[in-house]
Amino acid sequence: MNPLLRRFVDLLEDGLAPDGFVRRGPVYRYFDADGNGIALDIQRTTAMYGEVEFFVNAGVLLGPYVRYFLDDEDPSLDVMPRHGVWEHRLVAGDGDHRFSLADEAGADRAAEVVLTWTTANVPRLKGWLGDYDAMLAAVAEDGERARQASTEQLASGEWKPGRWPDGTWREKVIRLYRDAERGDVGAVSALIGTAKAVDPDSVHAAALAYAEQRRTERKG
Repeated sequence: MNPLLRRFVDLLEDGLAPDGFVRRGPVYRYFDADGNGIALDIQRTTAMYGEVEFFVNAGVLLGPYVRYFLDDEDPSLDVMPRHGVWEHRLVAGDGDHRFSLADEAGADRAAEVVLTWTTANVPRLKGWLGDYDAMLAAVAEDGERARQASTEQLASGEWKPGRWPDGTWREKVIRLYRDAERGDVGAVSALIGTAKAVDPDSVHAAALAYAEQRRTERKG
């Protein structure tokens, strides 16, 4: 690993460890007892000679949805932010998402940016884990914030940093698995729609199977 990237990675590992994150390669993962979690990864990009450039992505993980993606694979080894129901790419500075390391001081500054963000946001992200109502409330709040930001931008003709919500949600997935967790097969079927057969490899099929499993467990 490039020495500058190694310095950055180690600084993040030290800063995230108290919050329960475990690093494997360029990915930091936290899981609760039910398999829900948070993942942050370092995504390398092409950079000029002597520089290291990358993005830092974050994701909130829903245990049953992760199992749809990974099947029998170990989430502690393989799950990534892209497997989440909420995803965000951190801002490095001045609206740019690309982190660039040219010296040790730059690596230290980049780590400070990321750790400042995690200190402010990890408690909020942990509060969503396994709490469908909290996630859906956040979806609604982010939607309203986005509408307000859009109105401001149209009125001023300028994009203003900090107005738009962080991240994007997979709202339908959250609703599917909320109803599946309750064992409500009918509600899951209604969300999917029954006009055509369900693809057996789709998340719809996985949510239906999970709903049936939970219904059986609740009857037992």
